[in-house]
Amino acid sequence: MFSTKDKENHSKRRRIIADRYANSNVMREGSLHGLQERSENFMKKCSELPDQEMDVYVWLLYEDIMREVSFGGNLAKRLLGLYSPALGMIINSGIFGKPSGAPLSEKLVLNGVKKGGVADFTLVSRLQEGKFGLGPIDIASECMDHMIAGIETTGDALCFLMWQISQPGYEKIQERLRAEFNENQGVSFEQLPYLEAVVKEGLRRFPSIPMSFPRCVPVGGRNIDGYWLPEGTVVSCQPYSMHRMDETAFPDPEAFDPERWLEEEGLAERNRLFFAFSNGGRACIGRHLATAEMKILLRDIYSKYRTLPAESMTADMSVDDQIFTSRPKDQKCLLKFVAWE
Repeated sequence: MFSTKDKENHSKRRRIIADRYANSNVMREGSLHGLQERSENFMKKCSELPDQEMDVYVWLLYEDIMREVSFGGNLAKRLLGLYSPALGMIINSGIFGKPSGAPLSEKLVLNGVKKGGVADFTLVSRLQEGKFGLGPIDIASECMDHMIAGIETTGDALCFLMWQISQPGYEKIQERLRAEFNENQGVSFEQLPYLEAVVKEGLRRFPSIPMSFPRCVPVGGRNIDGYWLPEGTVVSCQPYSMHRMDETAFPDPEAFDPERWLEEEGLAERNRLFFAFSNGGRACIGRHLATAEMKILLRDIYSKYRTLPAESMTADMSVDDQIFTSRPKDQKCLLKFVAWE
């Protein structure tokens, strides 16, 4: 889908898979179980680490959930089973050795498609429906695109967000999150306005794809802001600019201020300019899954812990331009997790 330039073909493929990324599917028990399980794994790791210090950059990528929506199973288990079937039968997790030949991720995807037996909420189960007439290679190719598109982006966004609110002067954000969680136990994460504001401000300040989203001017050309653009012209805009250029909508745009999303005045314009997932027919199809993962993990962490930079943390956390995506420059983010008193 991602590489389909023709609008009609792109829309056709998007309609096939849209229900797997719909919020109603993300909120299903099976989907939420996978999200919650990975959050619990992260929390368990927090409690086991010496001095309760963790490189969250590494662990957030390790626990990324995008693979869950593709196969609905444990990636480490599948990788090990593929590399060494004998070990895969007795060991539930862990990756050993170095694959040879084709990249192991490609073998994993194709093997998963051919093997079947995936959960009914997954992308594979949808693409394997006979009415679509898709073969194993086509299905595997689609799934591989989704893994590549989502396997780092959510982890990077969470990493930058947690680093930001762990800085001196941002303690009140953590305290307010904790208070909202304590006052709303048993309430869905979708119904927590301050959590929503924190996640949205994190994505505004640190979109995992801050660079340009290229688009092609459709047949007939278009007149945009007084400029004529012939059909086929490649145009783009980028979240980094969209989230900063209008200081009426975003006063002091470099400040991290979740409160701006709780103010009614100007909210419609802020939402219109919010571009972390792009907009329209080419918008990120996995946005509901990504925000659900972020909210579940943040809820679990800040219900139990407050975070602050580890004393040994000297790595550069500035945004490193990866041409299209971004990541912390030194690819390290050491945080200390301190239990609330």
